[in-house]
Amino acid sequence: MKIKLIILNLILLINITSCNGQDKKHTSVIEKTKSTKISITDNFDKVDKVYFAPNDKSIYSTSLIKNLGKYTIYYIPKSSKDNDYYQNFEKNNNIKPLYDELNSSTYYSQDDNRKIDKILKEKIKNEADFQIIGTFIDKKYINIENENDYSINFPFVQKYYKKENKKWIFLFDKNITNDDDEIKYNNRSFINSQILDKDKKTENQYSINGQWLVDCEKGVGSLLVNNNDVSLTVLYNQIYIDMVELKRYDDENGIAYKLKEIPEDIGNIGRNLNWKEYLNNEPIAYVKMIDNKTMHFYWYGFYNSKTKKREFKEINFNQETANKDIILKRCTQ
Repeated sequence: MKIKLIILNLILLINITSCNGQDKKHTSVIEKTKSTKISITDNFDKVDKVYFAPNDKSIYSTSLIKNLGKYTIYYIPKSSKDNDYYQNFEKNNNIKPLYDELNSSTYYSQDDNRKIDKILKEKIKNEADFQIIGTFIDKKYINIENENDYSINFPFVQKYYKKENKKWIFLFDKNITNDDDEIKYNNRSFINSQILDKDKKTENQYSINGQWLVDCEKGVGSLLVNNNDVSLTVLYNQIYIDMVELKRYDDENGIAYKLKEIPEDIGNIGRNLNWKEYLNNEPIAYVKMIDNKTMHFYWYGFYNSKTKKREFKEINFNQETANKDIILKRCTQ
């Protein structure tokens, strides 16, 4: 797949008609410097110029960082008022699009591009007005020939991210194997639908209130969640504990828990445990949502801060399933 930087103002998310039109002439090649960070998401903010796509009125920015990969950011207006403004962006700002008959594409003059950059940079300062999406293609798929010419070869993996609360959150990967895939998975309507689905899915998956059991009819071990109140049957008729959320892992919809306090409801077995040493900031359990009705449950055991070892590493859930992995079902909500 050959990508020419001299191709006039073609954009990933705008009516892509060919593989050559997938990248924009505006993609800048940036040398890796000491300030360039290794983490993928840390480098999204290095994209410095903002452009406007005349075909679908999209706002975007893109760059290629040598030894890292290609970054693209899309700014999607949230409000209908803003959408109306950008639909009439050229008229509102006295900008005249030009037409390139050879490539059948619309573009802007250099003066207008500078004007657009200045206007849009002011607009995107208020990030709350936009849904901000980033894509990344790793350097291993890219061949840079010179300052004006590079190529991305099929197949390649494109990563999608969303910026929320000043943090880039991973959404999903897509394997791009041919021209049709490239068009399909870089289509603005596809990206929007996937983002909305991801938002709904995340909202549902993090709503974990209810009683969770291995078997809704015969299960003995139980995880009971009511917002911040989380209780667990460690050993039926012996050990019941309360837990508190330690950390959330948004990239996989997971939550780590630690022991909240020394339990009062314990039998003879529980009285012999080192509860004072278990009160620390080490996780004892982790849940990872599969869907709205099922979750993975991981029990690490109590962490003894004095011996630096895990203790009581099996609970009722382990006894109730023949599988190594513990899968819990939401039995009441």
